[in-house]
Amino acid sequence: MRVLVGALLAMLATGPDALGSGTLAVTLDARPLAGSCAILSRATIVAYDARARREVSYRFVRSDGTVSPTGRLALSGDGAVAQSVTDRWTPHGPAPWVALEILAPERMRSARVAAVTHCAGRDLAATR
Repeated sequence: MRVLVGALLAMLATGPDALGSGTLAVTLDARPLAGSCAILSRATIVAYDARARREVSYRFVRSDGTVSPTGRLALSGDGAVAQSVTDRWTPHGPAPWVALEILAPERMRSARVAAVTHCAGRDLAATR
């Protein structure tokens, strides 16, 4: 049931934080990690037509030019599937943002999501 709810929420998501193309969709948000200057980015990847086994490769792309290691999700082929993935990073530079890039089975990138954090002695904030 939880997988179906996640798939439904991702399917209904609209606006700059949602990406849908073909049989995959992505929602993404970025929040400050309490007690640090780090940002926790969470993406939900939804496969609508997951009747066949396949692997999704992804990475988080960041405003400072860095990328996360490539992650992989194995989709079992049991119908619509939603899986969440996370990334932790400390932004550098003005107007930090993060995006999720799907590398396979189809290449796509989400909209940029502003990363806002409040650090001792400095504030990093982004606008969309």
